[in-house]
Amino acid sequence: MKGGESLTTEEFERLLEIYGNDIYSFCLNIMHNRANAEDLYQDTVLTAFRKADQIDLSENPRSYLISVAVKLSHNYFRKEKRRNERTASSSPEEIDNISDNTDVQSDVEESALESALRKVVSELDWKYRIPVVLYYFDEQDLAYISGIMKIPKGTVKSRLHKAREIIAEKLKQEGYENG
Repeated sequence: MKGGESLTTEEFERLLEIYGNDIYSFCLNIMHNRANAEDLYQDTVLTAFRKADQIDLSENPRSYLISVAVKLSHNYFRKEKRRNERTASSSPEEIDNISDNTDVQSDVEESALESALRKVVSELDWKYRIPVVLYYFDEQDLAYISGIMKIPKGTVKSRLHKAREIIAEKLKQEGYENG
């Protein structure tokens, strides 16, 4: 809506029907575990609902919802970093590795590599993790990511490049030479 007109509850619910799974998937891909992803998703929905007058249905409401999640995740990671610095202990990681593979070893190896990749991505600093998730998992272009993160396209490219280097090195340390 434009001009400070707020969405009706029905319109907002319709947005969640359309984009809710995308937003949840994004949250799940950038957070360390499912519980944190669910918290981020709920915070995103609540924040977006409170700011419903800023959602323009003629624009890209999905982009707006993702940008809310990005901003909230940034705050979450900052708080987590401060908390970890104070306690000097790492937060536990919960890696979901749900696999129904009944095929041969190549499927098992592929699943293990995917699990290792998701683990490495989940350990990236948020400024690298968000572009990686948006670009590789969400298949968004550089301009979209630039707009969401409010950074230049060149910075997005630079962060993706650095993230690939970090990921390759960590996968190599895990024994995936061609990672």
